[in-house]
Amino acid sequence: MTSLEHLQVAIEEAFAFTSRETPPWPDPHPDHAAKPQEVYSRLTNPARWRTLRTRTDAWLIALTQFDLASVEPDAHIAWRSPPGPVITSAERVVPAAAGALELVIAHSRIGDVDDAGVVLGVGSPAECINWFPDCGCDACDSGSQNELDHLDNHLLGIVTGRFRRLTNRTQMITVINEDRWSASNLSAPIAGQVEKVLADARGWTELTGSSWLDTPA
Repeated sequence: MTSLEHLQVAIEEAFAFTSRETPPWPDPHPDHAAKPQEVYSRLTNPARWRTLRTRTDAWLIALTQFDLASVEPDAHIAWRSPPGPVITSAERVVPAAAGALELVIAHSRIGDVDDAGVVLGVGSPAECINWFPDCGCDACDSGSQNELDHLDNHLLGIVTGRFRRLTNRTQMITVINEDRWSASNLSAPIAGQVEKVLADARGWTELTGSSWLDTPA
């Protein structure tokens, strides 16, 4: 039986191996209000963002180690709508659990590095749910750990079955887990509307799936 705790331990063990050539770095702008003007739109060392790929590689090692999913490398992905970043390659990750969402881990170009960024999609055809980093420029860099945590939260939401994507015409609500959600094109107060829709999603189209894990998360 595979628990979330066992999976997370395996991810960290794999990451210690996959990340050995992509060292972490601290937030270069701890005082965000004092960023110098020249860092905006500047992109130095885009290869540092390959730490995101090494993190997804660690996830794939752990998921296949426990037979929770199979991985199709260099997959051709049909997207519901084109993602923002330029995709250079992708892996299709097919969960073993019935009713679980298929995952796409795509790699995108940042600067002159073909696989520095990560794009996540779910379902088939794939719905793009986010890309990492949001922006690779020096001004938006808040350190490696912040972006790795952001990526992990999305992957955890999918693997535990907590992820939900709800749409109603131009309105959209994305739930990553019990504490994290985002919404677009909703009128104020947004939080009240989101709470109401999540409790009763009638009239909305929902994309979600069951847990990939053998034991409840």
